Amino acid sequence: MRIDVIGAGSLGLLLAGRLIAGGAEVRIWCRGEEQSRALSERGLTVSYEDGREAILLPDGSFSAAPVEEYTQCQLAEPGEVTLLTVKQKVLHEALPEILRPLSDRKLVIIGFQNGCGHLELLRGLLPQSSIWAAVTTEAAKRKTLTEVIHTGKGEICIGKSSSPINIHETDLQASEPEAIISFIEALTSAGFQASLSKEVDTIIYRKLLINAVINPLTAIWRVRNGELLASAARVHLMKELYTEAAGILEACGISPEQDVWEAILEVCRATSGNTSSMLADVLAARETEIRWINGSIVNMGLQQGVQAPLHRWICGLVEGMTVREG
Repeated sequence: MRIDVIGAGSLGLLLAGRLIAGGAEVRIWCRGEEQSRALSERGLTVSYEDGREAILLPDGSFSAAPVEEYTQCQLAEPGEVTLLTVKQKVLHEALPEILRPLSDRKLVIIGFQNGCGHLELLRGLLPQSSIWAAVTTEAAKRKTLTEVIHTGKGEICIGKSSSPINIHETDLQASEPEAIISFIEALTSAGFQASLSKEVDTIIYRKLLINAVINPLTAIWRVRNGELLASAARVHLMKELYTEAAGILEACGISPEQDVWEAILEVCRATSGNTSSMLADVLAARETEIRWINGSIVNMGLQQGVQAPLHRWICGLVEGMTVREG
């Protein structure tokens, strides 16, 4: 099948590389011309932290181009599925201009973003399209513009959010659900553990809770995930963040699973040597996704008349680490 991947960061390159190796036709859409040129000239490499043999995908086995060309290409030669693997900031600030001309098209879009807000944005931009959410625990690190390291095997769950949807989503082309099933089969052929889930909302909010506790604290303290458990004081603050966030979700009518706190501790242990994406952004002086993770919890609370002072404070601390230009 023909798969478009918008975003050539760590996750985008990992998905693209493995899918290409599994036999899919993949078009990679990069944010910069430098990366698209490098991929076109040097190909793509997927290597493994555990020492397994790397996958070398030569130029010509896929296409790579700047994301600005996606719209015209989609109009001329539509793909079956488009994966959005960019971060929330890019999705909200750069992609609307690119996606808006496709508002009358019936696309199949899968968003891999952390946090909340992306599905609502996509439904507004693409009212005729079928919008799906993906939640993954796969871990990867981009080494160069053309090489990604698979640092941890996980799962990929794909499903429809049950939050209010645009009326047009009830009138889907028959091929669209089949495209999702075909995509999951392509993921499986590529060696991923992938599934279609009717509980994707539960999975989204579970991951939101985990990210809202681990990511900002690793960024503030500049420690790897496992080091959050190094002292009772750190664990105490983690628990306070979790408790406040869980209370907000309950006020919104969302009941967090009972084992989420234990899951947070287990993620820290299982990924003890990992640098969280938020810490990586801070170290690189990039803006983080804090407003779509902890900020989402603050906003959800405001909608219910419930304050989230600790998460608001955390947002301020992390946002203050990056000085925006202009």
